[in-house]
Amino acid sequence: MNRTETVKEHDVQERAPEALFVREAMDRVTDGLAEPLGLTARAVRDGRRRRLRSRVAVGGAAACTAALAVTGIGALPGTGGGPGPVGVQAGNTTVPRVFPTVTFTPTASPAAPPAPLPEAERQRIDAFRQATARTLQDLLPPAVGDIRLVADDVSSYLAESPLGSHFVRFSVRPAPGAATERTCTPGPVDKLGTCRVVRLSDGTPVAVRVVPEGNGSVTLTMASFHVGGSDVSVSVSPDGRTNTSAPVTADQMAAFVGSPQVLDLVREADLHPVEEPQVSHNEGENR
Repeated sequence: MNRTETVKEHDVQERAPEALFVREAMDRVTDGLAEPLGLTARAVRDGRRRRLRSRVAVGGAAACTAALAVTGIGALPGTGGGPGPVGVQAGNTTVPRVFPTVTFTPTASPAAPPAPLPEAERQRIDAFRQATARTLQDLLPPAVGDIRLVADDVSSYLAESPLGSHFVRFSVRPAPGAATERTCTPGPVDKLGTCRVVRLSDGTPVAVRVVPEGNGSVTLTMASFHVGGSDVSVSVSPDGRTNTSAPVTADQMAAFVGSPQVLDLVREADLHPVEEPQVSHNEGENR
């Protein structure tokens, strides 16, 4: 009988949880009253024990449900019963691109190798060249191809694509006292090519040229200007083997040298040179 009554009581609690709260409130009011007449003390005590067991069972179920909910937050979907590891998404880590270096065997007698640089200075220049290669790769037209560093020449790079190979020059050479103005020399286009002067955002004049090379069937594209105390020259050469002109137009070159990334590199090399100062020779002194 007790088992049946307990089951019925549990069924009522499951179907109508709000009824449990009303009943508990009534129980708390009547618990302190004297035993009613006509009932034996044992029957009253049994009824109170059943109510106490019911409250304990409901409280235990609520605690288990809360524990499962907390456990479920950290558990990963799967067949395991225990909590899985909490997945932490790592931040985006950008691996710096490293551009390879190519070495060319000289066809003439090689010049004397330069004196070795201190390690810190060598690393500084290498870092500048890698930054320059990234800028060339990102901002020049895709038709230029993949950028490589040329060994033993700070300002030289090689661009390779299925259409050909093109030498790229990015030079920031100290030239204190050099003229800042850039002009175009008039002349026949078939010999001198085309030239126009554009200006950077700060008004610095830039001469942009497309110049015939070799027999005149291919062209080189270049830009030259003066910043701070340095002469700046950027050029893309044609590929003589495939008879292919530089895959950079005058407009594209003007946009390239005027970009903030390029000007940051130029200012850095002007303040901390990576090339030897430009040497001018007087004809009378060289006789």
